[in-house]
Amino acid sequence: MVNDRSQPLPAIHRLRPDLFYGWYIVAATFALSFVSVGIGFYGQTVFLDGLIHEKGWSKASVSGASTVFFMAAGVAGVAVGRAVDRWGPRPMLAAGAITMATALLCLGQVDSPGQLYLVYPLLAASFAMSAAIPLSGLVNRWFVHQRSRAMSFAQTGVSVGGLILVPVATGLIATRGMRTATTALAVFVLCVALPTIFFVVRDQPEPLGLEADDGIDPPTTSANRARHAPARRWAIRDAIRTPCFMRLATGFSMILLCQTGVAVHHLHLLREHMSTSEAAFAAATIPFGSIIGRLIAGKFADRFHKQYVASALFAIQACSILALGFAAVPATLILASIAFGLTIGAVFMIQGLLVAEMFGLQSYGAVFGALNLATGIGGGLGPLVVGILSEQLGGYSGALRTLSLLAPLAAVAIATVRPPSAANQTTA
Repeated sequence: MVNDRSQPLPAIHRLRPDLFYGWYIVAATFALSFVSVGIGFYGQTVFLDGLIHEKGWSKASVSGASTVFFMAAGVAGVAVGRAVDRWGPRPMLAAGAITMATALLCLGQVDSPGQLYLVYPLLAASFAMSAAIPLSGLVNRWFVHQRSRAMSFAQTGVSVGGLILVPVATGLIATRGMRTATTALAVFVLCVALPTIFFVVRDQPEPLGLEADDGIDPPTTSANRARHAPARRWAIRDAIRTPCFMRLATGFSMILLCQTGVAVHHLHLLREHMSTSEAAFAAATIPFGSIIGRLIAGKFADRFHKQYVASALFAIQACSILALGFAAVPATLILASIAFGLTIGAVFMIQGLLVAEMFGLQSYGAVFGALNLATGIGGGLGPLVVGILSEQLGGYSGALRTLSLLAPLAAVAIATVRPPSAANQTTA
């Protein structure tokens, strides 16, 4: 549906004038996820493995830096969420791309673990500005009842980024070293992200004379009427006190502790059983699996209660982590990695969808930022916990078997999530 426009559509719309511009936004979010989250998240396993082998640093020292990364990203996410609500996603995305390129250049120059602990907070800030909060906020503004479907396509860029960038970056580090690899990644971020942000991304449909979902009404079911009912603004102090927020924070903190712990150490785990090239290929099976998992979860999340979909994902992740803990030969490691990948991308996607559904869009950035702070602390502990447990228990096997016990508890917490009471809302 097109109304009188106060702003013209970007020139790229001329490629398919009949296509709702929201799908161009999905394509742009795919590209931005490819570079920002593909490097920021999947890059953690590549950087950890590269630093251990190239610099000779211990697992605990490098994984501790990854813990700082995820925690710092959570802290930065609070400010980013408020900024997205106030100024829109676009300025944050541009600032994030420039900051990420700068952080990658700095990462190539480090020559001591202490310097790594200075660079990783900068990389974390860039990740917060260019990843989940602004990107999911962007898709949420353009879609309502097709939100899960649009989000699943948009965030598939994360998995494709990992699928391509993990083996490429691993190969670059092995043959040319960290400095060359991180410089190449920095240039790549700027060349992909900045043109996409400036020439394609627009914060919301209304200034362009459009409506979310192209004005298509959702199915007239009671579930959809409740799900897409307009919501008032939430004050953060009220939102974080609700049982809904507390259960979201508890469940996602526990599952992200498991998820980031396994993901960051994954490549190094594989290299204990495979050659460098084989391990790089096997590591790419996680993003490959996440493409499939995210698309399947996106389809189910539009039809069923999202908290139940999330709980099922958590249960699958528990089984996959346990399988990785017992696996000792390449074939079983690859199968367990694919199973783990089926859940990893969908978990991140469902987190944003649940916030939008439970708390609405007017306060989405601020509430999601607060949730990211809680889950960033929980998830940030993952790499350090796995690093310490692996050294204390004689390897990754015991660490992963121990870690797998948390995922079922996370599934129970999320299964009991219910929308917060309107009585606790603050009108603004």
